[in-house]
Amino acid sequence: MIKRILKAVIRRVLWFISLLLPVKKNRILFCSFYGRGYGDNPKYICEALRDKGYDLLWLVKNEKEAKSLPSGVKGVKYGFGAIFYIATSAVWVNNCRSEFIFKKKSQLYIQTWHGGGAQKRCEADVIEKLSRSYLKMARRDSIHTDIMISESRFMTNLYHKSFWYKGYVLECGYPRYDILLGDTSKYKKKVCEYFNLNEDYEFVLYAPTFRADFSFGAYNIDFDRIINAIEKRFNKKFIMLVHLHPNVASVEGGIIYNDKVINSTAYPDMQELMAASALLIGDYSSVNYDFCLKKQPVFRFVSDLDEYLNDRDTYFSFDKYPYPYAKNNDELEGLILNFNEESYNMSLRAFFKKLGALMNSGSSMQIANLIDEYLAIKNKKKLFLKYSNILKGYK
Repeated sequence: MIKRILKAVIRRVLWFISLLLPVKKNRILFCSFYGRGYGDNPKYICEALRDKGYDLLWLVKNEKEAKSLPSGVKGVKYGFGAIFYIATSAVWVNNCRSEFIFKKKSQLYIQTWHGGGAQKRCEADVIEKLSRSYLKMARRDSIHTDIMISESRFMTNLYHKSFWYKGYVLECGYPRYDILLGDTSKYKKKVCEYFNLNEDYEFVLYAPTFRADFSFGAYNIDFDRIINAIEKRFNKKFIMLVHLHPNVASVEGGIIYNDKVINSTAYPDMQELMAASALLIGDYSSVNYDFCLKKQPVFRFVSDLDEYLNDRDTYFSFDKYPYPYAKNNDELEGLILNFNEESYNMSLRAFFKKLGALMNSGSSMQIANLIDEYLAIKNKKKLFLKYSNILKGYK
């Protein structure tokens, strides 16, 4: 109780101090997954702004992440110490709920969010599983958000229905989709150089999400057997890239790596791994949807399906998603060997139509242009009026 009161007092003092700090008209602040690296939607907006002379700041957890940032982007330590930069930035871009909201009317807050494809239920749709502190943070974040970024009509409706949000939504697609919808060949070369791999091989990306108990029991793929099945069905040589969720990346899970099974978890950008890969094995996350935008095969390996759905439900019945799923290695091998590309593509088209999916390549630049416009006119009403044809308001 005392700790909570003290934290509230500190927050209130910092809020008063922040009001005294002038906003820097050229400063833009980015954050992804609470300071966990340079990635996801904010990264691609930042990339579109890097050559425009802005003061670009990125919240990071540690010095190592700060040093990995590209030229023109300055790392700022995530935490209370970042409040000075939050309070003085003309624009904020975030993909998660913000723990630190000290916002003036002259500041523009763009919330890109991070989950797409109508996968796991979230926010108000799982309110009984959310902590009191998260609910408070989420509602406060929605109140202060000026624009949310949507990748489908489904997501736009979800924001207004389940995110405690009554503001504008920009339907332009997620910025991180841009590299998946364009030419991906350069990313294959880049990944091969990073891991010193032969470009003659294709990649299958295995990207499971984490389990609440941080166990590895559900990751029991017979890698050799499944790689053999993939090579037989697609008549090419494959290497499997294993990319674990950050929450379990540091845990020793008993996965045996070799020349054909590579630990790719440390690779800095998941989107580039997807762009470089020809096939995905996922499970419950929105990675499945991101990858299927390439119209390449996605399989789900879900040996703990019943247990997982008891904890995290999905927006549609599990078998209504276009990606086939298997509960064991026998089923997964069978799905791969009997994969029908024509049937799969028909399922994808139907699912995209159901979601009202936005398949735009160029979302990053569209949002960057909106930010340019705002920094030029410094007037939200004029900005919203100019973009009224593509901004969706609350109904």
